[in-house]
Amino acid sequence: MKKLLILGGSGFVGNSIVDCAINKKLIKHNINEIYIVSRNKNSKKKKYKHIKINYICKNIVDIKKIPQVDYVIYCIKSRSIKSSNNYFNNFSKLLNNLPKKPKILFTSSGVVYGKNDTKKKDRENKNINIKSINKLSGYKIDYAKEKLSIEKKIKELGYENYKVSIARCYTFIGKNILRYKYAISDLINDACDKSKITLKTNLNVYRSYMHSDDLVNWLIVILKKSNNSCPIYNVGSDKSINLNTLSKKIAKLTKKKLSLKISKNKKFDYYVPSIYKAKKKLNLKISINLNDALNLMF
Repeated sequence: MKKLLILGGSGFVGNSIVDCAINKKLIKHNINEIYIVSRNKNSKKKKYKHIKINYICKNIVDIKKIPQVDYVIYCIKSRSIKSSNNYFNNFSKLLNNLPKKPKILFTSSGVVYGKNDTKKKDRENKNINIKSINKLSGYKIDYAKEKLSIEKKIKELGYENYKVSIARCYTFIGKNILRYKYAISDLINDACDKSKITLKTNLNVYRSYMHSDDLVNWLIVILKKSNNSCPIYNVGSDKSINLNTLSKKIAKLTKKKLSLKISKNKKFDYYVPSIYKAKKKLNLKISINLNDALNLMF
């Protein structure tokens, strides 16, 4: 049986993994104990018959020791490159104190590919261009640069004989997504809490949505396949959908009125991955399609 450490475990990824663990969906991966580093001081140790969940309620920079585990998922994020590097540097020091090297997965983001001007699905071999990143809007620019900075550090661990991997994650659906300010969260919350669903946008927005259960399974499979060369895989659904169509789908499913406020603009926002590499090399599949995922939300 294996032990897993999640750094940054209070976010969407960490909570999704815990849900899968509780619902016995990690048994097939032989994981029976999870350690979660989280600044949420209300989290407590939980023990089930099939899995033990331990919380380390501290900031990563304040931790002096981490438990010996088989796997680590690093999903700490910060919009500041400086603080992000500080977090990772302390993590590296903690790793050096472990007798046995664990396998390590970093949850990066598809945002590192920069602005997509072509409506073509991003592939892992796409050239990373800073000019393209600088075309992104708002916080996404610094977020992309922060992710690239940690990707570089993860690859350096591979040079030090650690078995590492990178998952460039896209957009997801699942109960934990409702805590965050995303388009799909707003639409679902409107459908649940209001009499009318509202979509307002001045762009033609395309997204794709992987269910959180598939996300967790993919991350664990990629983690287990980590090696010194640091393989990189896109993680998400490759089935694109326009937000206009998504809104209509949710309205029909929940029988709610729909208000669309979409400016007639040729500009688009396309954020969809190619997952051919994960399918071919790791035999990974999407087991929950968008329609089924939406049904699970209501």
